[in-house]
Amino acid sequence: MTGHHVLVEGTGVRFSCAEGDTLLRAALRAGVGLSYECNSGSCGSCRYELVDGEVRDRRPGAPGLTARDRRRGRRLACQSEPLSDCVVRAPEPAEVTTYRPVTQTALLSAVRPLTHDMSEFVFTAEERAEFAPGQYAMIHLPDGRVERAYSMSNLGNSSREWKFVVKRVPDGQATSILFDKLEVGSAVVIDGPYGHAYLRPERNRDIVCVAGGSGLGAMISIILGAAALPDAVDRTAHLFIGGRTEADIHIPDAVLVARRRLRALHVRTAVSAADGCDPQPECGIAPFRGFVHEAVVGALGENIRDFTYYAAGPPAMTDALARALVVEGGLAADHLYFDRFC
Repeated sequence: MTGHHVLVEGTGVRFSCAEGDTLLRAALRAGVGLSYECNSGSCGSCRYELVDGEVRDRRPGAPGLTARDRRRGRRLACQSEPLSDCVVRAPEPAEVTTYRPVTQTALLSAVRPLTHDMSEFVFTAEERAEFAPGQYAMIHLPDGRVERAYSMSNLGNSSREWKFVVKRVPDGQATSILFDKLEVGSAVVIDGPYGHAYLRPERNRDIVCVAGGSGLGAMISIILGAAALPDAVDRTAHLFIGGRTEADIHIPDAVLVARRRLRALHVRTAVSAADGCDPQPECGIAPFRGFVHEAVVGALGENIRDFTYYAAGPPAMTDALARALVVEGGLAADHLYFDRFC
């Protein structure tokens, strides 16, 4: 396989990048932890400077770069395909997860409707499904041009199953293919795992999971991961699920099964529409009327700083949660984990 070499200036770190791969993904495949979040050009976390060499920009107008960034010659590692050997200037390599991303073909084996506009898509891949609870993968759809990030809703397994909770986006390029054109047996390419918002089992703290929309998938994985730990019986978890109306809320059976292994699992819902909804029979607690981050603050009150938090959902939700917990609530920033998808 042809490719190029990339040197991170001042660190001595060098890695190979296969033809057509991005600088970021090649680094992660090599075990080099460059900074990133969304992997799609939107968040700007993977900014770097090209000192020497040539790259192709997959997405020249990506919102992850400001006008000031562009004036300073900054680029996005997740959108840069090296066309020659390169030297780059980037922050010190960060931590890497146990699992390095792998690209493989997978076949759609099942589609399970969850709500009026949300389904779980199940794919069977060529190799073992290896990822940490809460991580995501990039799915290349059959047309070859559309790629999107979706979080896994299951745990790593030897059955080669990758499950994703996907919410239909009106006129969405990716979801129109997934919901309307993909049939059982259709092939996609899965590239993963990615993401920093994975379960930290070594932290001896109870956890809070906050889900909005299809972010529910990642939080299912986190809850299942916590329930699978050897000391699960000593752990308490809180799951908050937000939606606009009752029709947007789904409490998976797998989460309720996980409750049996944990010391306690508290499930709460929040609806933001004025008409609200009826209590969810699965959790027995009337839904909070308002945004899900407000439900978290209202339920945990003065104990906010006692937990480790995991969140997945629209950027507006995760940003509001970060403000409420860290800026206003005094939570240490390293006790909140989420990956920004835009």
